[in-house]
Amino acid sequence: MTDFATIVACGGTAERFGADKRQEALGGQTLLERAIAKAAAYGGPVALAVRERAHAPETHLPVLVDPQDDLGPIGALASGFDFAETSGCAQVLLIACDQPFLPTDLPRRLSHALGDAGVALPVSAGHDQNMAGLWRCDRQALDAYLASGQRSLWGFAEQVGIARVEWDDQGADPFADIDTQADLSAAQARIIEE
Repeated sequence: MTDFATIVACGGTAERFGADKRQEALGGQTLLERAIAKAAAYGGPVALAVRERAHAPETHLPVLVDPQDDLGPIGALASGFDFAETSGCAQVLLIACDQPFLPTDLPRRLSHALGDAGVALPVSAGHDQNMAGLWRCDRQALDAYLASGQRSLWGFAEQVGIARVEWDDQGADPFADIDTQADLSAAQARIIEE
């Protein structure tokens, strides 16, 4: 049993992409299938987070629905905290379904760095990667943050304290995400090269 549950956030509107990118093929799998496989390889319980039940994909995994409307990515964290706690886990590894190249050692390195912080975030290409972070379950702090009207995942990370893990800059960015059709084309080329 691991100390964390992995939550795959897959309920975004994908406005810039122009289609349901979860179902786009990359390397013989859909983006969602790749994310689920990565999450399963990390160990521990896995669930999918969506904004509303109508956006739920067909899956054998638990599907978590945002506790209220218009939360954005922090909604996946909120439902993820509940899932982790009912699964006996003290932490949530929150990943996005549109990051197909996440490192295999992601949870190990983040767990090692977490310490007393509320979240451990990888830093790649000079940017905090808040959609690939290991969060300490603190529903009380999150509820208070949401009750104040705030919705920023970044803001909540700053409030609970961030442990940053610098990722190697050599080679292609393992945290590259797919927001546009051009991003998908670049990812397909990268798969071929690898």
